[in-house]
Order: sequence, then structure tokens, then C-alpha cells
Amino acid sequence: MFSRSAIHLPSLAIFASTFIWGTWWIPLRKLDELGQGTIWLVGMGVALPALMLLPHALRHTRRIYTGGMPLLICALAWGLTCTFYAEGAMRGNVARVILLFYLTPVWSTLLARWILGEPITAQRLLTIALGMIGMSIILGNDSGTLIPQPADVAEWMGLLAGMFWAVATVSIQKTRELPLLDVAFPALAMFALCFITVTLIPGGRSWQALPAAPFADALLWTLLIAVLWHLPAILLTLFGAVDVEPGRVAILLMMEVVVGVGSAALLANEVFGTREFIGALFIVSAGIAEFIPLPGLTRRDDDGSN
Repeated sequence: MFSRSAIHLPSLAIFASTFIWGTWWIPLRKLDELGQGTIWLVGMGVALPALMLLPHALRHTRRIYTGGMPLLICALAWGLTCTFYAEGAMRGNVARVILLFYLTPVWSTLLARWILGEPITAQRLLTIALGMIGMSIILGNDSGTLIPQPADVAEWMGLLAGMFWAVATVSIQKTRELPLLDVAFPALAMFALCFITVTLIPGGRSWQALPAAPFADALLWTLLIAVLWHLPAILLTLFGAVDVEPGRVAILLMMEVVVGVGSAALLANEVFGTREFIGALFIVSAGIAEFIPLPGLTRRDDDGSN
């Protein structure tokens, strides 16, 4: 479906976004800390990007409306993805949440096969296998099984985020005729709505009055998360995902595992030992294997069919 020349720049955009997504937990936790567990500061950081794009949405309301059900499904799936990912990262262990999220290549590939008719090539099966082995190494000893299993609410959120992301990457294929900002605004608006709603799940943000917080720090981090994380991340990811088939998107995003796990180990003192290092190597190998032709594996996308 897509030639290599056509997907080169979008693939690079997705790859670049992993360095933003992998460190997203930093401003989230900082705002949560400043707000002392209330919804207000994190909520403002989540809502601000949608408000920044609101003038564009008002000018092009009719065009956005033509996106119909595919755009609505994409926006809802995106909102749920970001909400569960963000809440999981704030509630639990960043590394484990990220790793459970990255079971998403399985869901993306299966959904793309079922809904879009995309082929599941031998090369794709290899990349999925390498990624799954890496995650099994990292989580296996803790769960007592070779299959990663959520241990708490935060980890279930990571798993659900990956499932909804698979839906988003498949549905976005049907919005390719719309300009990028027409897709970005509903996605960001739905993220804000979903994030507010998920506070109803016990253990998350509260609606108590915002405690006294350093105004300058609160304003700075609210602006930073909107301008340096949310907007670039969604624009880069949507730009790439609309032209790259879902299985490849999920595999490219696996670099976020290394960024997220590494940053959490350095800045949040989360464990990153030999087991985590070996598992991360497998996950990185999954991304590399996607682009290196291997003897005996037929690549249908080489001839433009994928």
C-alpha cells in the first residue's frame, strides 16, 4: 500500500516523537506534585493544547465535521490512549506501564489485518516476536510467567492504553484526506475530556481546591507540557501515523521503551538492571529488524504492497 519513499519522512516523524513520549512522565509528575494530587494543574496542561488549536477549529468546523465517524473514533481512541498512559505513569512504575503499553504491536497488526486487510509478513512476525521476548524478559520474573501481566491499576492502564492506541492507528488511516490540524484538534479535545472523566477512578486526581503552589513554577510547567510535549508529540505522531501502516507505527514507537525506561531509571530511581537492559535490547532489535531485509523472509512492502 505504501512505498518506502512515501513513508520515509513520516517514519522519521514517528521515531522522533518517541523521545517526547518517553519523557512525558516528567512534566506530568511535576505538575501532579505542584498540584498535590489535584486535577487542576495537570488538567490545565492537558487542556491547553486543545485551547491553542480552538481558533483553527472554529474557522474550519464544517471541514472537521466531514471527518465523520472515523475521525470521532480516532479522537476517542487517542484520548483514551493518552489518558490511561498518563494516569498509569503518574500512579505506578513508569517502566512497567510503558512496557505493557508496547504490547500494542500485536493489537495494531491484528486490527490492521482485520479492518484494513494489511498483510502480516514473516518480517513483521519477527519484529513482534523480538519485542514480545524483550518485554517478557523485563516483566517475566516479577509476574511469575513468561507473559507480561498487569499487577495493579496503573499497569492495567498501560495495557488498555496500548489497546486503544491500536484502534487509533488503524482508524487514523481513514482520515488521511483531512489536514493535520483538523485531526489534531478533536484528538486533543477528547484527551482533555477523557482525562477529566478518568479522575472518577479511585486513586487518581482529586477535585479538591488547588493548594497554594509557586505560581511561576506552576505556570512554567503548564506551558512546557503543552508546548514542548503535547503539541509536538501529537503533531509528529499523527503526521506519521496517517501514512504509515499501523504495525510499523507500533514498532517504530518501541524506541520510547528505551527512552522511558532509561529516563525513569536516571530521574525516578526506578530499577534498570541487567534484566531490563537485555529486554530493552530485544525491543530495540525489533525496530531495527523492521528495516533490514533478512535472508529467507519475503518483504511484501518492498514492492509497494505494504
